[in-house]
Amino acid sequence: MDFKISGYQLFAMTFIFQLGTTIIYGFGGLAGHDAWIGSLSALLPGLCIISVFTALRRMNPGLTLIEWFPAQLGRWIGTPIAFLYPILYLYLTGRIIADIRDMVSTTILPGTPLIVITGVFAFIVAYCCYGGIELVARMGELILPVVVLMFLTETVLLVGSGVLHLHHVQPVLDKGWEPIWKVVYPGGITQTYGETITLAMFWPDVKNQGKITRITMFATLLSGLIITSFDFLAVLVYGDLYSRFLYPLYTLLSVISVGNFIENLQMFGVLYFFATALLKSVLNMLTALQGIQQLTKAKDYRIMIIPATIVVLVLGLTMSGNIAEHVYLHHIKFLVPYIWMPMVIVLPIVLLLVTWIRTALRKP
Repeated sequence: MDFKISGYQLFAMTFIFQLGTTIIYGFGGLAGHDAWIGSLSALLPGLCIISVFTALRRMNPGLTLIEWFPAQLGRWIGTPIAFLYPILYLYLTGRIIADIRDMVSTTILPGTPLIVITGVFAFIVAYCCYGGIELVARMGELILPVVVLMFLTETVLLVGSGVLHLHHVQPVLDKGWEPIWKVVYPGGITQTYGETITLAMFWPDVKNQGKITRITMFATLLSGLIITSFDFLAVLVYGDLYSRFLYPLYTLLSVISVGNFIENLQMFGVLYFFATALLKSVLNMLTALQGIQQLTKAKDYRIMIIPATIVVLVLGLTMSGNIAEHVYLHHIKFLVPYIWMPMVIVLPIVLLLVTWIRTALRKP
């Protein structure tokens, strides 16, 4: 591969990928008006989890996420485990398509057929996959300033609208640490931070290998603080009502009103969601396609784009019947404990232990 990812591009992709759909759906709602404490508390274990991923990278130089398992566990054990990841990422791409389906159809285009909404998004994802990681890296460069500018603008406009009330965050920790722990584990450490293992598929393509850990950690720290800040702003506006909103960022933009002139900014929330969801979807899809290519020794992953796009489109249309089922049943009750926890937390930790043991045994 001739193209090499720059440090700034890696930072942009990591930062935007971690924000992904997290902000638009909210984070830490289980903790009520202490949601921002839950978000902040998830940051430290999140950094620890990502340090596991970066340690695996250092101990498996030049190998991708998919290649780690056969390299350390052998062909007969490692290859079947590695095959689980492309399947997971196809499923996750389908989930994001379902996210787009639900949000767009319930906010800005309520009368539009779902096949049109999901079909257009899936087509854009497929088109970006043909461009490969180079296109995604350049897209991240463009989206990053927009996301940061939006955050700063929203903060200024909320302050100018006079809707922030400090008493909404009080009393702090009135229900103790139990709700905070429910935010942190297992959803908090998997949704934003555990998913970052996706980027390991592209770490071998980074120009300066020595800076990957620092860049990834810094991007994680910044994204965690941005998520905490969004939660804090939402709690300042809504208090305990924050946990009742399905799309708190979209709702938060609706309360902005400066001089009865700057208002009705919800469209910016949808555009933000679309941009970050698109980058995350393309990275997930590329991880699945390149993973299958590496495991099957195929010459080019692009021949699989159309079949994979059809699969994720069908998944996005059929995996859930409504928003409640999609978010609360499939995500919280099924995806997080039974898929994300073993695949983005347990398996990488086990693999790291095996790698350490094998490295120690090889030393004279």
